[in-house]
Amino acid sequence: MTPGSREARRFDAGRSPLGLAGGAAAMVGATFAAAALFPAGQVPARLVVVAVAVSACSTVLADKRDTFAVTGLGYLLFTGFLVNSYGELSWDGANTVWHLLVLAVATMIGIVQRWIRAALADLEFETALRQLLDEAEDENNGGSTPE
Repeated sequence: MTPGSREARRFDAGRSPLGLAGGAAAMVGATFAAAALFPAGQVPARLVVVAVAVSACSTVLADKRDTFAVTGLGYLLFTGFLVNSYGELSWDGANTVWHLLVLAVATMIGIVQRWIRAALADLEFETALRQLLDEAEDENNGGSTPE
């Protein structure tokens, strides 16, 4: 696949350069909000704040690559600044697996919500188009009836 080819344009269709930057800013904002709202001992409550932000970003971002990158960044910020301190990343066994699972489920909820919204929008478009075509057909049949 060459950079200017048709396949490359189709592969990058719908990708906004600001999507990843906006998602990263949302993750940093969610990290600040979770740290401000809940004390250090309330890790599950902090995880909920980050998971809601991940789900919201997954709903809004059009490209799945950006969605997964934002989820990964959310996990790193959560582990580094909300579970530990000073950005220290660590693996805590079962707790870390549960944190990853919660963020993965939040990501999938956002992706499914985006898919449902797109399907409903397509259905509304198809219904409106079908109605317009039926009206045009009725006008053509009503105006020129054979004798």
